[in-house]
Amino acid sequence: MGFACRSDNRGVAGELLLRRAEKTKHRFSEDIRIGRFAGFDLSIRSGFNNTAALVLRGQNGYSTRITDTALGTIRSLESVAQGFEERAARLEADIRDSQKRATELEAKVGAPFEKEERYHHLARRQSEIEEQLDLTKNQAPNQLEAVAEKDNDEKNSQQQNQAQAKANRQTRKAAVCV
Repeated sequence: MGFACRSDNRGVAGELLLRRAEKTKHRFSEDIRIGRFAGFDLSIRSGFNNTAALVLRGQNGYSTRITDTALGTIRSLESVAQGFEERAARLEADIRDSQKRATELEAKVGAPFEKEERYHHLARRQSEIEEQLDLTKNQAPNQLEAVAEKDNDEKNSQQQNQAQAKANRQTRKAAVCV
């Protein structure tokens, strides 16, 4: 069931769209074809909370909202259709820019890196510094070794203290015996 009426009057056309949208608000997520506009199929799509939107459909679909007024709805629909030319012009400019950049970059592909020698020099220098600082070795075993050395130092210190105490006791015995 589509529009049986063709109107060149924007106000009348907008009013007909508003009435048709009101009737289809309860058909959730359904596109109902109602005619053609600017060479595109025109449909109404119902949405959440009893809302509806207009959809212009060609290879792709472009939606616009239905406003509270007839003329506002028509302006919204016209704006979508007029935006196609601007969007197409922007896309064509983007394509030209991308092609130009691609041509510029193709010339650089395979070309030698102009700072390659400097890069290799700095990479060698970094390796030398890492080797001098011993950064490449795992730090955990070194920490374990330090703890083990500390324990050994404490044991050695205790053994020395015990040996000295024993020597002191022996010295006292010798003093008493003389």
